[in-house]
Amino acid sequence: MSVRTVYRLLGVDPTPTGMLDVLDLDRYDDLTYTITFPEDHLGCPSLLVSGQFDIHRASWCDEVTGLTGVDVDLPRLDTAALLIAAVAGEVYAIGFDQGWRLVPDAHKDPSFGLRVAVRGIDPAQVNDIVRRRLSGRGRQDATRAPSGLRIAAIGLSQHEELVRELGGRLSARLLNLPRDGQVRVVGSAGLHLPLPDEPEVLRATLAALSQIHAADPHPDLAFVEEIVPVGDPDTLRTLNAALDDALRDPATECVSLAVPSALADRFATASGYVVRIDGTSARGDDLDINVIRARAVSGPTKSPSQALRAGQIVLTGEDGRRVGSAAAIKWIDAWLTEEHRHYFLTESNWYEGGADYLASIDREVTKLISSEPSVVLPPWHPGEHERAYNERAQNERLTCLDRKFIKTALHRHNGLEVCDLYGADGELICVKPADGAGPLSHLAVQALAGVQTLLHDAEARKMFNELVGAASKGKRSVPSDTRPHKVILAIHLKTGRTLTTATLFPLARIALVGMARALRQDVAVEVIGIPGEPC
Repeated sequence: MSVRTVYRLLGVDPTPTGMLDVLDLDRYDDLTYTITFPEDHLGCPSLLVSGQFDIHRASWCDEVTGLTGVDVDLPRLDTAALLIAAVAGEVYAIGFDQGWRLVPDAHKDPSFGLRVAVRGIDPAQVNDIVRRRLSGRGRQDATRAPSGLRIAAIGLSQHEELVRELGGRLSARLLNLPRDGQVRVVGSAGLHLPLPDEPEVLRATLAALSQIHAADPHPDLAFVEEIVPVGDPDTLRTLNAALDDALRDPATECVSLAVPSALADRFATASGYVVRIDGTSARGDDLDINVIRARAVSGPTKSPSQALRAGQIVLTGEDGRRVGSAAAIKWIDAWLTEEHRHYFLTESNWYEGGADYLASIDREVTKLISSEPSVVLPPWHPGEHERAYNERAQNERLTCLDRKFIKTALHRHNGLEVCDLYGADGELICVKPADGAGPLSHLAVQALAGVQTLLHDAEARKMFNELVGAASKGKRSVPSDTRPHKVILAIHLKTGRTLTTATLFPLARIALVGMARALRQDVAVEVIGIPGEPC
């Protein structure tokens, strides 16, 4: 069983003839290949291309000879194989060695691997994530965590970042693999995963991928698909016309160079590029946005943006051979404002900035509010003050720290109240009754300041540990190496309503989400409701 990348092909008839029709092998002048049809052995309609890229003299030979004076004359030989197979009505492509170069780009499903990852991986064990920010500046960020992180701990801004790659752990049984436990997968356009080398098991795994792909996304990962491109035809016409004007004006700064997510790894190691736009061609070793602009506006096509959509930019290796390509429009990011709305072009699609903002806030609040609180707090008595409640809540598992302050170099005047209650498992519990957003905004600030101070200030941790010992009258001690791992915001709504996303004041939702985004890379955040005691 070896790790390979599987691509789902669109618009391909699931027959050997249909597979043969979409291949474009003639563009590889140095490829010697054979085509076979292993349907009888594989047990499904299939096609295999196998061959080699034969370079009689490696491109680096001249460079080494020039540097050393030693005549180096060595050939280069790269092997390649591409298997295309139809299973359960879907057509898949698997590359071996350099075989990925033979996958027909025009027929790749651009979101297949990502959709499988969103539906299959464990959101508590995310290993890889690559996202594009809606900024118009071509920014792309990657997070790698070999041991796995909770998706909530990664710090995504769900309404302004497009996830383009997602990796984590997926059940081997779910993939019909003959092993227990989980396997690591990474999904973007293709899905990178261990594949069996037995025909029957491979067919079963590909069939399983079809089922996962058709399922509903995991609730904790569904946000990945919440941001959708602008679809209104009139809006798209307006945006593309404005982009045409921006491309024609070299002084405008709203267009930036970007790298297609699918080519990010290859871009870092590429030695050159070829720009093919509107019947013109340019080669170079350093891609520049001005080269793209010039080619888009100088050809016969009246619309520069249409020229970019039809054009291609090809990455080349040091030997000048193609190592990847994408439509020229995918190599730019842009931002425009139309009628007070911000729009961003990325990966060839237009998105409205902030269109999902309110919905994303509500989704995050819903996840923060626990339906099964991890700590049990007593109900709130009618008319009870916060201090009296916290003192009454104290028991053998909860230590009251209300109105108890630590003074640090930063908080040297009034001091800092880290939390109101300290839980048995080290939870920092911040308590607040509220009839408006103001007290809850203060609660979010208290939680943020308390956690960050204990995380980053050794003297504060020492004073806090002493404070817990004194407040518990010596019954509790906090180990010196203890760091905060969880903060709980316990809220009593004076309106008498049950705490839900809908009953939480809008400004309070924004404050709580802002706090959670700032802290969740270091600690878990939970919000619980404190019910009122019946009168």
